[in-house]
Amino acid sequence: MLRIVITVILAASIGYASNLMVVEGRLQEESRLLPMDEIQVVFEAADYFVVFAPGDLLDEGLGMTILDSGDISLEDYLLVHLSSPAGLEWMEELGETVFQREDIVIVRLTGPAPEIFVREGVFFLQPLRVKRIGDDSDIPFLLQSPEGTDDYVSDIVAAVNEDSIKAVIQQLEDYGTRYSSTDNYDTACNWVQDRFESYGLDAEQQTFSMGSYNCQNVIAELPGTTDSTKIYIICGHLDSTSGSAPSIAPGADDNASGSSAVVEAARILTGYEFEYTIRFICFGGEEQGLYGSSYYASQASSAGEDILGVINLDMVLYAPPGDEVIWVPYDTQSGDLALALEAICDTYVPALTVDIEYDPSATYSDHSSFWNNGYAAVLGIEQAVWSNPFYHQTTDLLANYISYFPFGTNCIKGAIATVAHLAVPVSSTGIEGGELYADLEIVCISP
Repeated sequence: MLRIVITVILAASIGYASNLMVVEGRLQEESRLLPMDEIQVVFEAADYFVVFAPGDLLDEGLGMTILDSGDISLEDYLLVHLSSPAGLEWMEELGETVFQREDIVIVRLTGPAPEIFVREGVFFLQPLRVKRIGDDSDIPFLLQSPEGTDDYVSDIVAAVNEDSIKAVIQQLEDYGTRYSSTDNYDTACNWVQDRFESYGLDAEQQTFSMGSYNCQNVIAELPGTTDSTKIYIICGHLDSTSGSAPSIAPGADDNASGSSAVVEAARILTGYEFEYTIRFICFGGEEQGLYGSSYYASQASSAGEDILGVINLDMVLYAPPGDEVIWVPYDTQSGDLALALEAICDTYVPALTVDIEYDPSATYSDHSSFWNNGYAAVLGIEQAVWSNPFYHQTTDLLANYISYFPFGTNCIKGAIATVAHLAVPVSSTGIEGGELYADLEIVCISP
């Protein structure tokens, strides 16, 4: 598994030089000795972190090393996750490597960050962003399960339909591309919103800027009946990419699979009432660097929203023999949520093997936008993602994953069970979600 990395950055004051520094040790321990009110965290690891600080604030020595200095700012750098050492060969195309440890690279850009950068050994690129360190969430599941919860959640899990999941994945794949800047992405957003509304949910599209163009998140909400201000989120990104993007990017596993989980959750959970609010979100701009979720989470934080936990699914279809495992990385503030997910899956989806791991360096999907804003969040991703031959390829097609089912279905069952259990089901409305595969017309749109 990946090692954990932390990066800390502070915007430089006008007229003062700044240092980008790596600090050895765990952030939670070393932060007691550092002036944390004058530095900001942008990336976190198990045994080191990187800080951006005023040039006269921290000196080298005692486990601190300067990586870069001068008239520098957060926007000068790009964080790169590698899937293999081969990715190091491509860093010169981006700029100057100022830090590299195992799978993590920080590059000082020599030009604009590329929107599309599909290279062997390169897994994900994203801007460096400030991370606000929160406290571990107090997940009610660990304290008490209200009477009747087990029966409701068991019924919810039983309602998850593999044909519905496949139909949604196929629908999204058949758009040909869902690259964030394309008309087909807009069409996919409209389709998802229509599905949400067909289940009786209020749904909307949230617009955010990605430089030269705007993009959308699709959001629906099932209000809680006891305390609607407390919120659980199930999410996945809707956009896709490939080496042939923007024209061809079918993105079945990455990430029609996660989007299908969100749509399936909405279909089923609208048949129940819950104590707490559940939000269903399909994010845009993920492949360009988590822009949609970053905007959403920062807006939620600024509004003071009480988000108790976020379950993000990203790539849950590829499971070759011996790798039928969903990997769930979590950060310091998300430990209780990860433990709850593990226990809930063990109870309601015993066929699913869950591997939870403390790894705050796993910032390559939308859960990390919530980490950056102090919210508890976890990622669910196929354990064999690093060896997936279809990742960011035009061959990322549902047909190439059929033999691995029901792994994907079980992952989705686990995510839905977790959100349902934590939001506390209190009654069934008696309204059953329509069988999606029965009324869904698949339309193929050529790229």
